[in-house]
Amino acid sequence: MALEVYPKEQAFRNAPVAKTLLDYLLSTQEDLRLESAFVFCNFPLFREEGVVLTAPLILVSPLHGVFLFAFPEDARAFGETPSDTAKSLEGTYSQVFSKLVRYPRLRNNRNTLAATLEAYLFSPEEPVDYEGDSDLLLVGLGSVKRTLDAQRLPKPLADEIIAEIISVLDGSKALIRPPDRDIKPFSQTSKVARIVALEEEIRRFDRDQRIAYMSEISGPQRIRGLAGSGKTVVLAIKAALTHVREPDARIAFTFYTKALYQHVKQLITRFYRLYDDRDPDWTKLRILHAWGGDVVEGLYSFAAKAHGEVPLTFAQARAFDPHQPFDYVCNRLISNSSLNSLFDYIFVDEAQDFTPSFLRLALRLADEEKLVIAYDVLQTIFDVEMPTVEVLFGTDKRGEPAVHFEEDIVLHKCYRNPREILVCAHALGFGIYGPRIVQMLESKEHWEDFGYQVTKGEFISGQEIVIERPEENSPSSISKDNSINQLIEVQVFSEFSEEIDYVVGQIVKDISEEGVSPEDILVICADDKNIRSYFRNIATELNRHGIACNNLQQDSFGLTDFRAAKKVTLSTVYKAKGNEAFIVFLVGIDALFDRKAAKRRNMVFTAMTRAKGWLRVSGLGTVAERFAKELDKAKEHFPKLQFVYPSSEQLVIMKRDLVTAESGELENVIDRLTEEFSDEDLEDVLSRKLQELRKRKRTHRKKHRTQH
Repeated sequence: MALEVYPKEQAFRNAPVAKTLLDYLLSTQEDLRLESAFVFCNFPLFREEGVVLTAPLILVSPLHGVFLFAFPEDARAFGETPSDTAKSLEGTYSQVFSKLVRYPRLRNNRNTLAATLEAYLFSPEEPVDYEGDSDLLLVGLGSVKRTLDAQRLPKPLADEIIAEIISVLDGSKALIRPPDRDIKPFSQTSKVARIVALEEEIRRFDRDQRIAYMSEISGPQRIRGLAGSGKTVVLAIKAALTHVREPDARIAFTFYTKALYQHVKQLITRFYRLYDDRDPDWTKLRILHAWGGDVVEGLYSFAAKAHGEVPLTFAQARAFDPHQPFDYVCNRLISNSSLNSLFDYIFVDEAQDFTPSFLRLALRLADEEKLVIAYDVLQTIFDVEMPTVEVLFGTDKRGEPAVHFEEDIVLHKCYRNPREILVCAHALGFGIYGPRIVQMLESKEHWEDFGYQVTKGEFISGQEIVIERPEENSPSSISKDNSINQLIEVQVFSEFSEEIDYVVGQIVKDISEEGVSPEDILVICADDKNIRSYFRNIATELNRHGIACNNLQQDSFGLTDFRAAKKVTLSTVYKAKGNEAFIVFLVGIDALFDRKAAKRRNMVFTAMTRAKGWLRVSGLGTVAERFAKELDKAKEHFPKLQFVYPSSEQLVIMKRDLVTAESGELENVIDRLTEEFSDEDLEDVLSRKLQELRKRKRTHRKKHRTQH
């Protein structure tokens, strides 16, 4: 493995001496035995008594330990003396030592570390004009190798020690820790042991994530990836670090889902406290919902008031534009000739859920266009087109993009699903091995953005394409002890009662023999018509074994939490969207697979990708058998997707069908209501709504006649 540099080698473009050392380490890494080492540039940073401390370069090597370097000659460009540099480096050394020594795995005893920790001043030519009482050693280009060789450890640090050091330095120790699980009574390959290992794996940052949050902001940036790639976490730490660097900067963090507020605040607080001994200044770093209202302020409402406008409510905006009320208020505010920046930095999460008008408003409100957006890709099989920068921010008078992203970072690793489940879900969702493909990513770059590699073929009609998902782009903790057939099982039954017995038996076994908690298990019913029978029977049988259920289908008003302590969750496909569980039972698959509609394929994709560990699919009769055969083909080709690229005519048909599927959104809503309400309740609601609609029409006609 080559020496890894974070965030990027370009971090030292304004620090020539630091770049000299970095170039030397990179070019001689084999000779220096640094192939598995890490370099952090200007990271981590700490705030101590109002001063930001950092080591411009930190080297972490399994064969040598941890080395902090500072560069007096680079510091002179910013008005620092060598003594100032030495003092800052000593402060950083103390901070790093105090962070590392907290963790038992990283110390020999209360006061000494298991790994070497040293700090050096570096000057290419040695010696530098340095006077002071510091005992820091000075090294030059000619003595780096001697210095590292002198610190060579008797044996390399274990992988888990290096991983722990990196997690302390890169901030992943602040990630929210899951509740402790009792795994002692169970084997190391049990499901509960694998779940614990996965939870630990998820609590470490990967390469793409580190690059995304460590890079400083001087213009527009985009961070994108599949759902489950950690965009919200990355954006939160990026906001926290910006606040550490610039405590007086005006920062806004905004998002689409109101329920995200407390989660975001908790994340930012945890990350900020890694680098400063207090909470963030919430008067400077503001967490704002996108719209806002009378009680909770939002980015739009805050900006409207600041520019002398009265913010419109949802009801008021809907009167002007019933279909896109938020789009209307954003465009209205953008048209305000006095609109100017209110924040030094703006971070927008869930950018895929906003119309371009809100992103353009955010860009106008951010000083020097210092806007960072996080964007989910491929939320459904309908979302294969990634909006271009022209679509998001428009064009200038010459027709050129009005904005160019300073950084456009793709998070390739998806933590939500094992590789086996994600690849098979894409195969089934896209119809790769079905009667015909229903959706297609039309370029090599597009597939690579989603974490795949194109290993064969050109995207030309009739060409055979082979695409593979690399192991490093998915979590491995569960996969390494489970074959694809253990992770994904399909059972076909001839009788409804047999399917119920199978599901109940497997759940009981997972809880009693594998140590899985009931709340780690999710049952999704794909059969809308028979959902009550499925859930009633499953709940009754589980209750006989002392296992309770959280039946979301019984909750007509959506007030129940998706997950409840010590209860198995029973959910529809719609309500499961955006949630996940370690073990998912997808029952009644024959009801979803009895039609060829793209909408049904999308529901299959959504249901399958709720599984963080194991997926159990079941259904009745020949339709379920057809699903099983198609899934078997996906398993046979795993970790690859193999298909013939469609003709232009086939692509046209695909897009036409998908437009038809998307335009059936009203039908989707009615389906959802049918699924979640009793026939009597639904009839009552629709009757009242029909009366209101007719009354509105009569009022409109009367008003029209009066005006004329």
